[in-house]
Amino acid sequence: MNRPRALNDILSGLTPERLTETVVSIAKTRPVHDRSGVPLSYIIDALTKGLDLGTGAQAWAAHLELKKAIVGTVALVPGMQFVEGDA
Repeated sequence: MNRPRALNDILSGLTPERLTETVVSIAKTRPVHDRSGVPLSYIIDALTKGLDLGTGAQAWAAHLELKKAIVGTVALVPGMQFVEGDA
């Protein structure tokens, strides 16, 4: 299965600085008591901005690849950690 071009663009631009900027930006929009964490889905939505990642299995594979890249990038940001949710 080919990776959507939009995903390639997102992954190539996912740096620790870009992720930090995205997370901080999202956190600022959340209630003050709820700023210590940002849901993964919010980060993915911000990074994809409605770009077409395909449908069905292709979209799910893109989502999983994005999650893996975000988790890996979080590990490079001092003071930031990824916490798996209970969904």
